[in-house]
Amino acid sequence: MTDTFKKGLYFIPLGGADEIGMNLYAYSSNGKWIVVDAGYGFLNDDYPGMDMCYASPLFLEQFEGQIEGLFITHAHEDHMGAVAQIWPALKCPVYATPFAMGLIKERLKEYQMEDIVPLKTVHAGESVQTDSFNVKFLALVHSVPETCGLFIKTQYGNVFHATDWRMDDGLTKILHFDDDGLKKASEEGIDIFVCDSTNVLIDKRQPSEREIRENLLELIPQIKGGIVATCFASNIMRLESLILAAQKANRTPILMGRSLKTNVLIAKECGYMADLPKTYTPDEVEGITADKALYICTGSQANYRSALSIIAKGESKYVKLDNDYTVIFSSKIIPGNEDKIERMQERMIEKGVNVITEETAPVHTSGHPSKEELKTMYELLKPKIVLPVHGDKRFIRAHERFALSCGIKEVNAGKNGDVFRFLDGKLEKTQETVETDVIGIDRGRSVSLNSELIANRRRIAYNCSLFISAVVSKDNHLLNLEISSIDILPSADWEELSNEVVEKLTPILDTEILNRGLNAQTKDFIKSRIRKEVYQRTKIKPVTFLHIYQQGENQCQ
Repeated sequence: MTDTFKKGLYFIPLGGADEIGMNLYAYSSNGKWIVVDAGYGFLNDDYPGMDMCYASPLFLEQFEGQIEGLFITHAHEDHMGAVAQIWPALKCPVYATPFAMGLIKERLKEYQMEDIVPLKTVHAGESVQTDSFNVKFLALVHSVPETCGLFIKTQYGNVFHATDWRMDDGLTKILHFDDDGLKKASEEGIDIFVCDSTNVLIDKRQPSEREIRENLLELIPQIKGGIVATCFASNIMRLESLILAAQKANRTPILMGRSLKTNVLIAKECGYMADLPKTYTPDEVEGITADKALYICTGSQANYRSALSIIAKGESKYVKLDNDYTVIFSSKIIPGNEDKIERMQERMIEKGVNVITEETAPVHTSGHPSKEELKTMYELLKPKIVLPVHGDKRFIRAHERFALSCGIKEVNAGKNGDVFRFLDGKLEKTQETVETDVIGIDRGRSVSLNSELIANRRRIAYNCSLFISAVVSKDNHLLNLEISSIDILPSADWEELSNEVVEKLTPILDTEILNRGLNAQTKDFIKSRIRKEVYQRTKIKPVTFLHIYQQGENQCQ
């Protein structure tokens, strides 16, 4: 396929085209490549033991030496979190603004890759020139500092790639929106606008970050008792607001969660969070009473072992939730995390906690554009073609309809693995597709979610497990049979059932082994006969494992 991408500008989404998260986009011009973003996706309880995943970069490995750069648009996990996993397939320089680069460096340190990956810091307004691309970083407003859209210029046409952005009133000084830069890009001509679809179902512009700050400054001093607030660790503007609200309420701001402390440290290195009240760790203010503290935590998405999850489970040595506490979720639910977050909130409510979310009070605003903001951006950029991404299929279809209703002449959308070509002023979805896959992070290991391992794990999670152990003599008599399980019945009930099954089936299986020997058919019979007996008694069809030791053969089977 390496010869396919010689003439024209190609766009290939490997992740993020028809979903929220897991962003990984490839562009090709004259056989050269750039990649935009390398992010995580978020897994639900269908994948036990795993919280994160990323789009497989396997397709790009064949272009080693032809990939001119990995460009990171901003410092959110779904856009830069998987750099350590994806970079080995690319082996190219990584370009990012200072705040995002600080987080990338921390991530690479976790994998001992900080001295391997070539990192190039770029400031908003600056351009990167490669053999076949000119990429300019243009400042946009989002829920993390230094978010940028990428103005990508090639000999075949120009693309503005902006998957996370919103409009804002500009009153929060960390946030910048480069109107002049966007107008100049429009004047040069934007052929394709690769655009965010996350909030296309919302009609009106959301509150500004300054409005949320004012709301928190008013709300938090009114609350009595203990307060826990959670937000995304990278939302430095929101952290500032919570710290200022703590000061106004005469409370001590206490940071809980490793990623929160890391983000604050990097933000300060980048010149943010200056002239704020001092923050503390729980150990630094040991013995502080709940009514004098504002605990600011990670874990708004109910991630396993996050600070807020530990608190909610009653496992924190610093915060013990009860009916004197209020927990503020100054955050949005990422699609896919709904069940986990609702369970965590219900656990809190059962303890009498007052839970405040964006549904009950104005404590959060989105970082994504509503219809009103999308229309404003269309009018500013004047793109010839809009290509919606960063939303599920329903959002993508709604974005297509809305863009057309705004007068955009051409709208095109696709799914991960589609190959788009722009040539002679026309964008077409080619007949070719590339293979895509989703890779889960399994306790530090990378595993395909389509693998047999994950299929078996899910089967066990839903169907339970049954283990059969048998000892067979050299002359093919069944000497001992045991069946065990920890997830079919309570232990006392299982002991009774297993004894009955063993007593009933031992003579039947002994005869089968004696007559047929220990061949594959006999082993299948043992598994199916015991599994059938368990099903008849429990209505559960467990995943069944057989372990046989035959005397005299000196081996297990």
